[in-house]
Amino acid sequence: MKRAGVYNGAALLFVFVLALLGQAALAQSAPVSGGTVPPATPERLIAGDFECKTTSYHDGAVPDDLYIHRPNHIPNGWEITYTDKTPVIDSARIYIEGSCDGSAHVERISGEDSVLMQARDIEWTSAPGKPFDASLYQQVDVVSGTTYSLSGWFLTLCGGSNTQPRSDCPDGYYMAKLLGIDPTGGIDPQAATVQWVENRRNFVGPDGVTRIGWQNLRLGVTAQAPSITVFARINSPFQWHGNHSFIDALSLVQAPTATLTATPPLTGSTAITLTWDGSLGPDIPLIPSSTHVLLFDVQYWHDANQRWRDVVSDVGAGSFSFNAACPGSVYRFRVQPRAEQPEGSHGASPNQRYPGVWSAPLDIYVPLLPVAPGESFTPTEQLFLPVIAAQRTC
Repeated sequence: MKRAGVYNGAALLFVFVLALLGQAALAQSAPVSGGTVPPATPERLIAGDFECKTTSYHDGAVPDDLYIHRPNHIPNGWEITYTDKTPVIDSARIYIEGSCDGSAHVERISGEDSVLMQARDIEWTSAPGKPFDASLYQQVDVVSGTTYSLSGWFLTLCGGSNTQPRSDCPDGYYMAKLLGIDPTGGIDPQAATVQWVENRRNFVGPDGVTRIGWQNLRLGVTAQAPSITVFARINSPFQWHGNHSFIDALSLVQAPTATLTATPPLTGSTAITLTWDGSLGPDIPLIPSSTHVLLFDVQYWHDANQRWRDVVSDVGAGSFSFNAACPGSVYRFRVQPRAEQPEGSHGASPNQRYPGVWSAPLDIYVPLLPVAPGESFTPTEQLFLPVIAAQRTC
C-alpha cells in the first residue's frame, strides 16, 4: 500500500484566508433573521461534498514509476491509498475546466463538484483503460462503543461516456463501487477489520443504453476505538477503454438505534410477541430540510433454516405476534433501524439513507404444546407424503 498527501502550504493558507474573508463578508451582508444562530451541522466528515470552491485541494504525491500528465488533486481532509499504480484522482470540475470557475457540466449529485477517479490512458495508447484499485480515506474522532452510519454516492462508467448513455463494457467486466469503515481506526483498506458494502452496477443497464446512474451505498458500524476510518473506493480490475468514475456526497452521522423485546408464549400457545422501537439519534434531526423517518427490519433465526428470515420489513415502531411453527425449539430475533426520507417528501438532497446495526439476538424457547390427559393418537392407516426437497417450515 502506498500513501499520498503532500500539501502546498502557501497556497493552502492563501485559499484558507480568502475563504474566511468570504465568509465574513457573507455574514455582514446577510445577517441571520432575528439574531438566531443557525443550527450546527451534524456532519462529521471534512469536505464530504468535495466542493472545489469551498474546499482546498492539494496535490497528491505521484510515484516515480508512474507518468501522469499532471499531479492528482486530493480534497483537503482526505488521503489516498492504492494498489500497484494510482489512477487519475481529481476534482471533476478542476480536471474538466482547469479551475473551479468554469460552468461546464460535470457529473455530480450534490453541489457543483465531485471526485473523479479515472483509468490511466483512458482512451489512448495501445492499452487504454489501465486497471486500478484506489481509495479516498479519512480518519474521524468518535466515541468508542457508539454506532455511526455512513452514506455516499457513486457513479461508475465502464466502457462508456458521461455524455452519452451508451456502453460497450463486455459481459463479466465491472467497476466495483465500495464504501467501507474500519471501526478500529486503521488506514489499510486490505485489513480484515474493514467492513464493506459493494455495488457493481454500471451507469447503464445490460442493454448498454438504459440509464442506471448514481448509486447510493451505506452501512452502519459500532466504533471500537477513539477514531474510525471511512473509505470511498473504486476497484476497476479489468483493462477496458473509457473506465472512469465519480464519488460525491459522503456523509457520516451518529446512527439510528433500535430496541427489541420478545415475550415468550403463554402456556398452550406458540405465539411470541415482538415489540420494537428506536431513535433517530442526535445528528439526523439536525440535517437541514431533513424529512427522515425511522424504519425497522425484524428477522428471526431457526436452526432448521440456517439463515435469517424476515418477520417484517420497512415498518415503523410497532409489535407483531409471531407464531412459532416448531414448538420444542429455540427461536432467535433481531432488529435493525435505518433512517430514510419517504419518496416525494421533498427533504434534504441527495436522499441519504442511514442504517444502524443489527441488535444483539434474543433467544426465545418455545415449549412443546401440552397433551390433554387421556388423549392419544393411534394411526389406523399408512399415509404416504411426497418429499419436498429443501423445504423448511420452522
